[in-house]
Amino acid sequence: MDHALGSPSAGDSLGRPQEGRDELLILASNYLERLDDQVDSLVARLRERMPEYAAVPTAELRAYTAAIIRSALEQLPVTDGGLDAGGIRALQELARRRVEQGFPLEALTRSIQISARFVLDALDEEASKRGLSDRVVLAAHDLAWRFANDAAGVINAVRHDVAVEAARRDAEQRVDFLRALLHAQLSAARISVDARTFGLDPTAKYQPLCARPADQSDWAALTAVLQRTCATHELLPVVAVVDGDLVAVVPKCPVVGDRWLVATAEPAGLTDLAYAFDEAVSTLEIAQTFGLTGLVTIADLGPLPLAMLGADTAAHLEHRYLRALDDGQPGRQDVEDTVWDFLEYDRNLDQTALDLHVHRNTVRYRLARFQELTNLDLRCTRDVVLAWCLLAHRRVQRS
Repeated sequence: MDHALGSPSAGDSLGRPQEGRDELLILASNYLERLDDQVDSLVARLRERMPEYAAVPTAELRAYTAAIIRSALEQLPVTDGGLDAGGIRALQELARRRVEQGFPLEALTRSIQISARFVLDALDEEASKRGLSDRVVLAAHDLAWRFANDAAGVINAVRHDVAVEAARRDAEQRVDFLRALLHAQLSAARISVDARTFGLDPTAKYQPLCARPADQSDWAALTAVLQRTCATHELLPVVAVVDGDLVAVVPKCPVVGDRWLVATAEPAGLTDLAYAFDEAVSTLEIAQTFGLTGLVTIADLGPLPLAMLGADTAAHLEHRYLRALDDGQPGRQDVEDTVWDFLEYDRNLDQTALDLHVHRNTVRYRLARFQELTNLDLRCTRDVVLAWCLLAHRRVQRS
């Protein structure tokens, strides 16, 4: 009869006659009585067949092995084999202990299989001495199979948990590194060491990126785009969510189209990247305020940053020049919107009329009314600059 370790058929499972079950329980009980001696032999076999166990203390290897085998055999009367809660906890503890020791969990699974085979050989030998039926022998194989199968499941679950924990730790470390790097909290010596941990070349130049996708589902999509389009043959980007912003350090500009707003700055060495990142954040905030999309630099903003005047200064200037536009009289908003369009179209009268769907004479009238109400002459460069800044600032405030 082939007694190889494997899954038995339904007819040979532990749903057997009571006498066969009693005989198996006696076999298991006798084995438990001499478990200490058996464990010593098993530990010797594990050390012989698995070089990974060379560095594991004998006492520790012995204790864990005995605990798991004992759990499987002692619960046989009530669960028909396998691992109970105590055995599962012991194996989970063992698996995590092995991870801490740098021990591959695949090797632990193999050691469980060796242990199951070792116990099964002992039970087979005892059954043969007693002249027990094939049903009892098959039941013993069923027990060993359940034990190995349950153990493999526990180890796979621990392997998954360890992988998740490792990914979380890696993500947290990446966030901490980027935060410190982009806020000038690392020395040059520290940057030189830590940068390589995250795949950055301390001698290369990188661009900082900053984005704030509006839709939560866009965060992962934008991250994938940055990782794909910012990589070179030699260098890879580092991307993370830091303090509510999606930030990245990239060796080249991404290709993002108009779906997202991504701000960047000029390339810089890692030790000088904090200043460039501050510029990128400011660019993002201004571009976001004015509804821009795509890849934006501070140069793309033109004079828009001038609209971000200090609150007190802007309030005084608006009161001085624009208070008549807020007196509630009909048409005041039309005047303001027309002047804004006129300035945005580089004082092109025809383009302004076309955009507003009005006659060019209507545009002329509104421009004249603006000068009457504000005393700002749109033919004068200084007044044009001041008018644009104040109107842009009002849009910032309203947004």
